[in-house]
Amino acid sequence: MIATKGMQAYPAWLRPFLPFLQWWPLVNRGTLRDDAMAGLTGAMIVLPQGVAFATIAGLPPQYGLYAAMMPAVVGALFGSSWHLVSGPTTAISIALFAAIHNFAEPGSPEFISLALTLTFLVGLYQLILGLARMGTLVNFISHTVVIGFTAGAAILIAASQIKNFFGLAIPRGVPFYEILHQFWVQFDQINPLVTMVGVVTLASGILARRYFPKFPYMIAAMIVGSVLAAILNAFSGAEESAIKTVGALPAGLPPLSTPDFSLEAIRHMAGPALVITMLALTEAVSISRAISTRSEQRIDGNQEFVGQGLSNLVGSFFSAYASSGSFNRSGVNYESGARTPLATVFASGFLILILLLVAPLAAYLPNAAMAGILFLVAWGLVDFHHIKSIWQTSKPETAVLWVTLIGTLINLEEGIFAGVFLSLVMYLYRTSRPGIEAVVPKGEGDSIYFVDAKDQPECPQVRFVRVHGALYFGAVDHIQRGLQQIDADNPLQKTVVIAAPAISFADVAGAEMLAQEARRRRRMGGGLYFWRLRDSVYRFLRQGEYIKDIGEGGFFPVKTNVTSAVYWTLDPEVCRYCQARIFKECHGDTLPDGNRRMRLMFASDGSDFSLAPREVSLALAKRIGVTLDVMTMAASTSDEDRHKAETRIDSVRQAAQEAGVKLEGILRIGHDPAKEVPAAAEAADTQLLVIGRRPAKGLGEGKVGLNAASIIGDSRCHVLVVPKEAAMWQRRIMVCFDASPAAMAALDIAMPLAKATGVPVSLVTVVRDEGRASQILKAASEEAAQMLRHEGVEAETRIAHGPVVATLLSQAEELGADLIVVGMRHGGLNRFLPNSLTDRLVGEARWPVLIAKSGRMTEVHKAVG
Repeated sequence: MIATKGMQAYPAWLRPFLPFLQWWPLVNRGTLRDDAMAGLTGAMIVLPQGVAFATIAGLPPQYGLYAAMMPAVVGALFGSSWHLVSGPTTAISIALFAAIHNFAEPGSPEFISLALTLTFLVGLYQLILGLARMGTLVNFISHTVVIGFTAGAAILIAASQIKNFFGLAIPRGVPFYEILHQFWVQFDQINPLVTMVGVVTLASGILARRYFPKFPYMIAAMIVGSVLAAILNAFSGAEESAIKTVGALPAGLPPLSTPDFSLEAIRHMAGPALVITMLALTEAVSISRAISTRSEQRIDGNQEFVGQGLSNLVGSFFSAYASSGSFNRSGVNYESGARTPLATVFASGFLILILLLVAPLAAYLPNAAMAGILFLVAWGLVDFHHIKSIWQTSKPETAVLWVTLIGTLINLEEGIFAGVFLSLVMYLYRTSRPGIEAVVPKGEGDSIYFVDAKDQPECPQVRFVRVHGALYFGAVDHIQRGLQQIDADNPLQKTVVIAAPAISFADVAGAEMLAQEARRRRRMGGGLYFWRLRDSVYRFLRQGEYIKDIGEGGFFPVKTNVTSAVYWTLDPEVCRYCQARIFKECHGDTLPDGNRRMRLMFASDGSDFSLAPREVSLALAKRIGVTLDVMTMAASTSDEDRHKAETRIDSVRQAAQEAGVKLEGILRIGHDPAKEVPAAAEAADTQLLVIGRRPAKGLGEGKVGLNAASIIGDSRCHVLVVPKEAAMWQRRIMVCFDASPAAMAALDIAMPLAKATGVPVSLVTVVRDEGRASQILKAASEEAAQMLRHEGVEAETRIAHGPVVATLLSQAEELGADLIVVGMRHGGLNRFLPNSLTDRLVGEARWPVLIAKSGRMTEVHKAVG
């Protein structure tokens, strides 16, 4: 906190060059001791690595050590991470070699001069990016691209050392495929002594890393390989064995150097420098972040850019080639107990001392031994674990991996650009197809939340969707098609509610699309609504005046009841018979237009013949979820007659309370039930009237009696006639079907009743013979059954022959049906007449019979569930 306050005292332009003020107050004798020990360990590790990496880069071995001195110090002092150690790395080395070998002979002064120029440009790019606070650019190089590039670089490293490992004369800098071709052509010229040194070095490195993990395996392998080469040279002679060595290293400080600033050199190196810049920054920031998860230090990516840029800029004047963060040395630095960046400063100092002592010994280090060590380095670079994971989890990422790997083998710079380009294309493709997930609301009031709609009932008029992603120009078409597909699949779903917390932002194209969709849905009779839309997106829509098209009331912030608001905009006729009822308001008795839900009326006279209709009415009201109207009649306005009538209503009310059904009583004054019952049903706008039936008193009254016949004939609504011994249907509904308008009315009322009670439907058609009319009726019956199945009702068809009434009754018996639905036209010659077919069917059936009316527009056919 003290350091942070001290930083604020300096101008903003100066702060990127003063990061050491944050950790300098922590330096004391204890931290210096810990940092010195960690630095010594780091210096021991970098010695063999520096030599190996310089070999990969096509530079003299000492340049790998130079790259671990001054750049490491500058990067530590000006970087963000306290534990990141800069220096030569495998990926940067192979990239540098690939960038320069076509312009100069590896190891030549010209090659070295171009390497310093490239290093200077890399540092300049990094510094500019850091000062411009563009640290997020490294995020566009995906982890998969880095893995593919590293694996490809590992193969190139191994291929470049084939000549040294086997003692072959393969020119430096030839393409990968040419190296393999030359190896095949010169296979019979393999030097066995050189190969022996390489194999023994490789094996000793593997064994040392496995059995002596605390000892630097590279040093162990170098010693073993050098000793073996010395023995072979002693017995067979240096010229005979042809075992070449690295040569003595110059003992001393890094010499001052000057990059080649000619226009030609800068023109050649400007492009490759950009590739290495992004690669180096990706390595440095990734490693610093990985270590910070353990050290709990906050990493500033922009400051890391500045530190890496200054390290390469300064390093180019101290004979250092391009450097970056090293995961091995950084990890060892942290594990060794480093407390501040001074550990890296100590490591550079110790490296200079070690170089003074061991530099002459490099004259005994065989090239074959270095090749064996580099084979180990290459093997370690291939991240088999993540390659397998990518292969198993993502085919697009696998494509990016292989494009990058193969592209790296063909052309290193173009390979990494190809990987980055492909990964960005796939990213844009994914973002252009944001997830549109169907959801349903749960909870009540201000505690609304949404869950996956799979296996959940959905509102037939409203589609709730959750959109995951941004509404930008690339995603507009996908989202618009998804929204339009909703009403294409279900024309009733004219309203869409978007659960929008995951919509990160919207651009002009996205806002225009939302406004257009809102206008379209409003023309359809619905609307477009948003739940929990981010404030930033809402402000953008308001600033662009898109709110005018969407509507001020189309936005619901957190803890607002969006379902309650949307409910009152729905079509009441669809809601009337809906069985989904996913909103709290759906379970009330009020439709969106303020009227009652389906009007169900039970006409009672208080006799024993009213008991079965009462139980059926209560059961049906409970299943459908509506208030039951109970109508009865008083002979006069006297208190005695009114009391008797009210007592009948109270008896039903008590049963309704026990059943959990709401009830409203209707009292009519009159003497003629055939007149008063239809009048009461008409006044209450009843859709379904339930009555009982008494036995007929004579042949002139038909099967159901004159009163029942008159009520059925004069009522404009559907009438359910329940015999004395009948009960609520539980097994099957049988619809008498002949494809007439009356039969279609029967089908329309049967559908919601079947959905409400969960029973199957059988369509029974009685025909005289198997003529053409029979075939037409079969086709119409099957089409009607298919319509029921589409609505989720189990349905079958039957064609029967014989007398109509007897055949229908026998079919009901055979099917186990406990409700018969038959259609009847309203008025005129189609009235319910005594001794008619319908009269006989109603009077002779042991089960409830529902007479459906087709003369009145009852929107029951819109019932859904």
